[in-house]
Amino acid sequence: MNVFWRLGTQHLLSIWHYSRGFLSTLLLGTPYHVVPERHQNISKHHQNFWCRTTGHVLDVLMQAANYSHQAHGDIMSFFAKNIAPFLGPTDKPNFKGWKSFMTDDNTPIEISWDWCGPADEPIIRFSIDPMSLSAGTFADPMNAAGPESFKNMILEVFPKIDMFWFDHFNSFFNRGTTEAGAEEDHPSRIFWGFDLGETGVTTKTYFFPGPLARTIGASNLCTIAQSLACAPYCTPDKLQAFNQLASFANSLGTNALEFEMLAIDMVDPLRSRLKLYFRNRRTDFSSIRDMITLNGKKPGAHLEKGLCSLKKLWDSLFDRLDAPEDLELRLNEHRTAGILYNAEFRLGSSYLDIKIYIPVRHYSRNDQHVMDKIQEFVDSQRQAAHVPVGGAFGMTGSTYVRAMKSIL
Repeated sequence: MNVFWRLGTQHLLSIWHYSRGFLSTLLLGTPYHVVPERHQNISKHHQNFWCRTTGHVLDVLMQAANYSHQAHGDIMSFFAKNIAPFLGPTDKPNFKGWKSFMTDDNTPIEISWDWCGPADEPIIRFSIDPMSLSAGTFADPMNAAGPESFKNMILEVFPKIDMFWFDHFNSFFNRGTTEAGAEEDHPSRIFWGFDLGETGVTTKTYFFPGPLARTIGASNLCTIAQSLACAPYCTPDKLQAFNQLASFANSLGTNALEFEMLAIDMVDPLRSRLKLYFRNRRTDFSSIRDMITLNGKKPGAHLEKGLCSLKKLWDSLFDRLDAPEDLELRLNEHRTAGILYNAEFRLGSSYLDIKIYIPVRHYSRNDQHVMDKIQEFVDSQRQAAHVPVGGAFGMTGSTYVRAMKSIL
């Protein structure tokens, strides 16, 4: 489980359903009867497996999030017909053919619950690492076929999707990177993300600069900068926000921030967000404050208010009550330890929106503790926003916890 924090708005929290200990059990033991009957007739075993497991999680979360019957059915159909075929060729949880970087145990899909505001209905989302049936084997060692087939499927399902920036960044980052370099510690090359709205699905893509950076002998950040410099519409005057981030990263010293991904929305580039994901191995709250404020260069009352709320959540999740801000969490040397952030901006923006992924996966006490503290936090946010009990939408922290317990 990861907790995703967005400052500066009333919407403060998303939950990634990748928790400490339950994922393997979930894949072994999810009941099949909860999947709608029309989705149980998929012929291939691997599709059945993913519909019985991940499809069940998706089904439960959409019910808890109060999706309409029509939207629920459409999304489940989309998942069964178009997503499940690209999640891998196995019905065995110990299958190790393709080591996806999507999750720590290489499961190629991650589902999230996005609270859009104290009084709003949440949005369910998921991201996948699309796989061919022979990914990680001699026939397709670097999963070249999976992403290409998936892209072609997306073009059929969403014929009006904007591919302009996708074509540029996909071509840029994946040229001459047919095998993992000696220094690259995962084989994933591209992720796709989907926000599941009541009226439709919106799409994002995520690109990894690492393989190309190793090939050309540059840093990940420099490689991202090169990709932006030659991207359509990315004139120097439109990249002020990126230059601000690059200057901040360089001021911290070489490799202080580990840049992992660049993400775009699959819309007109002039409307798309650009998101850079980076990791900082420091885990003290003072470093979080530095990241989010760019060492104090991004002040604001709303930002300070958000940081105060974040500090309360941080302290409750990690048992840090009354601890000094410069106290680090316990040492963890896992590849995905530390704190992941993303910096979001649009072309022409003069500022960055920095978001943090609270690392409960590696540092929290246990899943129950995390769920308890999230429930307390969400309900306190609703109370602070004066959301009436039994209002137009009665989403509370306990709604989320009940959904999670029904999955577990």
